Amino acid sequence: MKHLIHTPEGFRDIFGRECDKKRYIERKIEKKFRSFGYQSIETPSLEFFEAFSREVGTTPANEMYRLFDRDGNMLVLRPDFTPSVARAVSMYFTEENGPLRLCYSGSVFQNNSHYQGRLHESTQMGVELIGEDSPEADAEIIALVVESMREAGLENFQISLGHVDYFQSLADEAGLDEETQAELRGLLLTQNRFGAEERIAKLRLRSDLQDAFEAIPELFGDASVLVRARSLTRNRRALEACSRLEKIYETLAAYGCEKYVTFDMGMLSVYRYYTGIIFQAFTYGTGDALVKGGRYDTLLERYGKKSPAIGFTTEIDSLLTALDRQGIDIPIRDVKTMILYPARMEAQCVRYAARQRARGLDCACVRFEAGRVLDDYRAYGARNQFGGIIYFKSETEVYAINIGTGEVQRIGADEGEGRL
Repeated sequence: MKHLIHTPEGFRDIFGRECDKKRYIERKIEKKFRSFGYQSIETPSLEFFEAFSREVGTTPANEMYRLFDRDGNMLVLRPDFTPSVARAVSMYFTEENGPLRLCYSGSVFQNNSHYQGRLHESTQMGVELIGEDSPEADAEIIALVVESMREAGLENFQISLGHVDYFQSLADEAGLDEETQAELRGLLLTQNRFGAEERIAKLRLRSDLQDAFEAIPELFGDASVLVRARSLTRNRRALEACSRLEKIYETLAAYGCEKYVTFDMGMLSVYRYYTGIIFQAFTYGTGDALVKGGRYDTLLERYGKKSPAIGFTTEIDSLLTALDRQGIDIPIRDVKTMILYPARMEAQCVRYAARQRARGLDCACVRFEAGRVLDDYRAYGARNQFGGIIYFKSETEVYAINIGTGEVQRIGADEGEGRL
């Protein structure tokens, strides 16, 4: 039996039209990032484990791919871009006091359970705005999410916006220990409303605090949610969180993006480095969030640079799935041309193809092999994204073949110059 080499569990190959569609979307999104003034940064796929340690508040250690270098240092395959970018900024931009706008693209690796049905390697694109702590900076990031989703072709999507301080301030006021907070976070993260209510009832909290906690799972919807959230507490930090969200919403109206935003005061994240607003973007056709992000004002200090920051990452694979399931066309066209010729005309056709490439056209030279017929090359072209064939049957007999329609037209050898 022939031995088959395949990819490991949770990894996959991407090729053909699917790969072209992915590259097309990546180019569109990168162009949008740059239109907002963001510059590119690349960080290595391998980092020291310390960059993603438990204290950082990123991916749990058991969900990272870990290995050792020859000197015994523990390394990890990058599970999350934000700590990696924060580490790089702290190394190379120590003296920069003005805002830094950085964008990135690449793979992240997470060793999730096979039962979660997620890929272990996925492509992410995102931005980080560092050195700016204003509500206007928050609004810029969310507006860029909206513009990026629209640039990709989506119109029906929603951004859920919350603030970690609303829950955290109430938890601190109630004096909840870390274990209880973690348990409640888990219930809210999984939207287990009844489980959360049952756990809250057992805490024997002051009546106003119990009412506020019990209301958290219901605090989602339009801007009126913020009015209700304010009415449930006198906690200064919780009220400041509401004020921040109100200011962001006002600024988003100036961008014309407010219709895409809803509020969710129960939104939390598995990443514990978030310190302010957090948000996720959803659409139909995929169960996972397409975009995740938030403010992380204390993360860079762990690497040596004290600076506020906010950013987001886009899950490109989930975005492509959503576009496909919504029937949104990604305009990939079969535009390359096959230069088909008998062996005796190889030199002439190679020179011909070179002239076409100099004109900016895509073409490949294919020798007509003995024992094959023209239909073999039509089928080969259809499988491999050729739009047409210029078939040099002889020095004087040349045909232009449209693979899509099947149309065949005889042309002169010189006439072929304008056919590609």
